[in-house]
Amino acid sequence: MLHGHTPLHWLNLVIHVAFGALALLLGLVAILSAKGGRLHRRAGMLFLYAYGMVIVTALIGLLAFDFRSFLAVVTVLSFYDAFAGYRALQLRGRRPQGIDRIASVLGMCTPWIFIVVMRHLHRPWAPVLTWSILGGLVLMSGYDLLRNVLPLGWLKRVWVQEHLLKMMGAYVAITSAAAGTIFPRALPWAAVVPSVVGTAVGWGFVVVGPRAWGRKSRD
Repeated sequence: MLHGHTPLHWLNLVIHVAFGALALLLGLVAILSAKGGRLHRRAGMLFLYAYGMVIVTALIGLLAFDFRSFLAVVTVLSFYDAFAGYRALQLRGRRPQGIDRIASVLGMCTPWIFIVVMRHLHRPWAPVLTWSILGGLVLMSGYDLLRNVLPLGWLKRVWVQEHLLKMMGAYVAITSAAAGTIFPRALPWAAVVPSVVGTAVGWGFVVVGPRAWGRKSRD
């Protein structure tokens, strides 16, 4: 054992950090590149692959080695944002399918599942930070459930914004998780600051981005 960790724990940590750093880099490339272009699409798809490895190794770490409430809820939110962002791109304004409805219902149920788990484990957790993360998950999954009844015209008009906002949410989540892990003594601000900045950038894309791309395409 090295510094209290088994070799398998260290291996999982190394893989997690490596793919996390790769996901941060690829996500930044996708954010800064021209939306819809080849570089954006390639970087975005590779970002999702790296992100998947981050989620898998995070789950292994939480379940087998070291459970932390903050990382647990961030992992759940990260997965949902990445999944929903990818599905928004696949659906392109169409109604949600069965897998989307299942994910949305699970997202809505997550806070209650978390309460049961934490009471069973008797582990400490930061209520303000945790509930803010879970609140974001409930809002996102709640909106996704409403997509089953919202007018199709609305869905077709905003699917690009949905994709942008959800993928930015995934990038913000992994950034906040990294900051919270690297600077644990600075919590909750180490996680809050990246969240606030990233959310502002995401909404900036939603409000300004499509108009700017529309002007460029007309030019």
